[in-house]
Amino acid sequence: MNRPTEEQIREVLAGTSTPETAGLVARWFATDEGAAYLSRNMDCEVEQVKPGYEEFYVDHEINSDELFARIRRNIRRKRIHRITFRVAAVLVPFIILAGLFVQLDKRVDLFGVSGYEEIYVAKGERLQMMFQDGTRVYINSDSRLKYPKKFALSSREVYLEGEAYFVVSENPKRPFIVNLNGPAIRVLGTSFDVNAYPDSKDIAVCLDEGRISLTLPSNKEYPVQPGERLVYNRDNDRCTISRNSDNRFSSLWKTNVIAFRDAPLAEVIRVLHRWYNVDFKVNDREAWNVYFTLTSENTLLEKVLRDLEKIAPLRFNYDEAEKEIIVTTK
Repeated sequence: MNRPTEEQIREVLAGTSTPETAGLVARWFATDEGAAYLSRNMDCEVEQVKPGYEEFYVDHEINSDELFARIRRNIRRKRIHRITFRVAAVLVPFIILAGLFVQLDKRVDLFGVSGYEEIYVAKGERLQMMFQDGTRVYINSDSRLKYPKKFALSSREVYLEGEAYFVVSENPKRPFIVNLNGPAIRVLGTSFDVNAYPDSKDIAVCLDEGRISLTLPSNKEYPVQPGERLVYNRDNDRCTISRNSDNRFSSLWKTNVIAFRDAPLAEVIRVLHRWYNVDFKVNDREAWNVYFTLTSENTLLEKVLRDLEKIAPLRFNYDEAEKEIIVTTK
């Protein structure tokens, strides 16, 4: 490695350097060249008195016995100093590195022992949060996110059940990984929506910008480009990728907009159940064959139900006794 400048070395030994400079000098001290330099530097500080010339450094008269005793003490002291400083030449780099190591461990999980936090967003609620690396995540209703208290040094991994929208802080050396109970999404610096509720056979990923890839337990990898929608079927282990005509549609929920596009009643009921924590009862089999396309910025349940009735041959009536919404045909 490159040798630090004399000024950088002096700053480190004086304790006035920056952490970056200290790290550079400490790594050089750990080399053979650096250790030899440090040993020489320390020896010079204690070798001001050369053997045989000790008396020239005594500026007053002194009897020979006392002089001899002092010389012997000086010799012993210098020997101890030499041993001590040679040991220090080895220890100082590690002490400096240890200090930097402690500072680094405060920011990242070097040993994988920091533990995990888990957050559950209940039905009828949504949540936005930010990780320590600057990554933002919007979590939809009835979703669970598990994340480490501190990200690891080489990767950033979270575990998701449900739906979330991620805006990942870019760091090619520390990929962001979203684990989906088997499949996993590998991210470099990206904005994307992932829908992976446990009660659904499909995992859907819509990429707005950046680069991601879905890795299956079989190690098959599917890269996704901006504007594409990936759907993975857990039952048949098949994966399809298609162009998304409106790549922002899938993430409208994070702005409190309810949106359906050619969605069957079953999907509408699942979404409304999560958004409002209400149950539905369908009394007519024909109702399951009705599809809906709707975008509503007014997220009051009553208003959404009235909008659904306007575009479909169905009625949605709230039964207060049973605390459920009864779906019938008109």
